[in-house]
Amino acid sequence: MRTVETVGAEADLTRLSLVEASAALAAGTASSTALTEAYLARIFAIDPAVNAYVTVTADRARRDARRADAELRAGHRRGPLHGLPIGIKDLFDTAGIPTTAGSALRRGHVPATDSAVAARLRRAGAVLLGKHATHEFAWGGTTNNPHYGPTRNPYALGRIPGGSSGGSAAAVVARTALASVGTDTCGSVRIPAALSGCVGLKPTYGWTDLTGTVPLAPSLDHAGPIARTPGDAALLYQVLAGKPGPDHPPAASPPADLRTGLRAGLRVGLRVGLLRGWFAKVIDPETAAAVDITAQRLAERGCVVVELDAPDVGPVVDRVFDIVRAEAGPYHREDFRRSPEAYGADLRAVLSLPPPTATELAAGRRLLDRLTGWLTGALDRADRRGPAVDVLLSATTPAPAPLIGEHRVGVGGQVLHIEWMLTRLTSIFNVAGLPALSVPVGVSRAGLPLGAQVIGRPWAETTVLSVGQAAHQLIPEPAFTPAV
Repeated sequence: MRTVETVGAEADLTRLSLVEASAALAAGTASSTALTEAYLARIFAIDPAVNAYVTVTADRARRDARRADAELRAGHRRGPLHGLPIGIKDLFDTAGIPTTAGSALRRGHVPATDSAVAARLRRAGAVLLGKHATHEFAWGGTTNNPHYGPTRNPYALGRIPGGSSGGSAAAVVARTALASVGTDTCGSVRIPAALSGCVGLKPTYGWTDLTGTVPLAPSLDHAGPIARTPGDAALLYQVLAGKPGPDHPPAASPPADLRTGLRAGLRVGLRVGLLRGWFAKVIDPETAAAVDITAQRLAERGCVVVELDAPDVGPVVDRVFDIVRAEAGPYHREDFRRSPEAYGADLRAVLSLPPPTATELAAGRRLLDRLTGWLTGALDRADRRGPAVDVLLSATTPAPAPLIGEHRVGVGGQVLHIEWMLTRLTSIFNVAGLPALSVPVGVSRAGLPLGAQVIGRPWAETTVLSVGQAAHQLIPEPAFTPAV
């Protein structure tokens, strides 16, 4: 890691991590204005090829940066994000800035107030570079948007970055944003992090305030950071994290500085449950090997790795998608009735389906409860079926990034619809509401990033981030170079 003393005018400031940039601004070895100009220059040079941004707020970013520098010179630092240029998914309302949600229906929608997430970032002194592209209404995992064009994977421009927070991950990897905030309903923070080669954290359900965020399925919706390293994600998480609600234990409150826990490393004997069974049933061999190597490295570090044979309870993804249709349908019903042509083909197809019945939803919930009960039981110290584990480990996606426009993908001897493949290993943790972190753990022979996810108990983000940090440090930096 670079020290703040090495940051000079000749440095490429976009290569600093969020943690490094924060330290440089605090030490006075870099300015918010210089960082912001470096990112704006790269956006204008690189983003036409990647299409990670729907809106670039250059004038506002420059004003915010000048104000941040003035405050820093006056000795007023709002916190670790003060003066740092980041982006935000175009699903969060931003006062005076369009929030399209990737929809043609909302091209001219300019909210008057900030969402809770945008307000937190503004109060923290972050510099907003712009709004990141999303799958239409966040209802899909590819970010192939019919109204604003496809977002491209920075490592292979002919492939998807994942979604629905694809613009956020693509911008972080292409170095057109220091970090971003995305949303995750079936995996939409973790999937693009895995396919694009960065880090994505879905916190415990209910931890982040989603007021002013365009919903998809409220019982599954989360918001979380997308960043280059687990340390960067922890820094951003500190700003986004809300206070526990009335049903949440006070002990769940995050520590004052999550980086302290990360620096302390892992305790010897921390138990890692390597998910087998259903989680390993349909998976690309290179992805499976990368996850196994990650488990081996953690074991060498002193963790106790145990294999857990997850049950195959049936069509998990279908039942999760039923919940999404049931909860998203009412939000879109009137707009779709009036203007079906305003929706892209994939959303038109799903909105044309009859909604799932109460009987179907109840049967699906029973199926999902079997798997989520098994997962939470494996993490529950009071579980009597065997020793509990501290975290679970699996692949994030069963395979690397598919090609743009590909609808069906061959994986592990099966051919899956792309949306089923992308969400197969992530969506169940939205149902369970457990914190889950995706980290890069290798590269395929074709030069595509591979990701693993670390899952923890409710409110155990610190442990999840610590294991992710260890995995990130133990796996060699992938030997590939972005296409941009």
